[in-house]
Amino acid sequence: MTKYFDNALYESVESSLSLMGSDISASECHGMLCGILCSEQQFDAGIWLSHAVGYGDGFSGHDLGAGHALTQLLDDTVDGFSTDDFSLQLLLPSDDHSLRLRAQALGCWCRGFLSGYGLGGLDDLKLLSDDSQGFLRDLVEIGRVDLDKVSEVDDEFAFVEICEYTRMGTLLLREENLESGGQIESGGTEH
Repeated sequence: MTKYFDNALYESVESSLSLMGSDISASECHGMLCGILCSEQQFDAGIWLSHAVGYGDGFSGHDLGAGHALTQLLDDTVDGFSTDDFSLQLLLPSDDHSLRLRAQALGCWCRGFLSGYGLGGLDDLKLLSDDSQGFLRDLVEIGRVDLDKVSEVDDEFAFVEICEYTRMGTLLLREENLESGGQIESGGTEH
C-alpha cells in the first residue's frame, strides 16, 4: 500500500511555496528534496530551499523556523528515509482529488526528483547498478505523463502501482548510494 503524507501537509506546503513566490508545486518540491537526499553528496538544506523557492544562495532552514511547512516536510522526509520500516511517503494530493491531478503531481514529483538528484552531485550514472539506472530512466518517463490518456476509472490501480514503484525505487537508490560511500546518514543533515 502506498504511503502518502496527509492532505493538510500537502496543502500547507503548496500554500507556503505560493506565498514565497515559488513557481514549483508541493510535489515537485518534495521530489527535489528526495532526489538531493538520495544523491552522493552530504545533504545541505540550503541547496534544496534555494532551488525550491528561488531565493539564491544563502537561504537556509533556519530562515524558515521550526513550525514552517517546509521544515516539517524536511523533518518528516528525513525521518521516512531513516527508519527501517520503509515509511518514506510521497507528497501528492490525496485520493479525493481527481486522478488527472494526482498523475500530474506524480509527474512533477519525478521531475523534481531528477532535478534534485542532479543538484546533489550526480557524477556518473554508469557507476550505479543496472536497477538504479533503469529506475532513473523510468522516472523520466513517468515525468512525461500524458494527462489526455489518463482514465479516472481504468487507471487508478496503475497509478497506485506506479506510486509504490517510485517510492520503493527511491528508497533503494538512496540505500545504494549510502552503501557506496555516498552521503552521511540523516544525523549529518543541516537544517
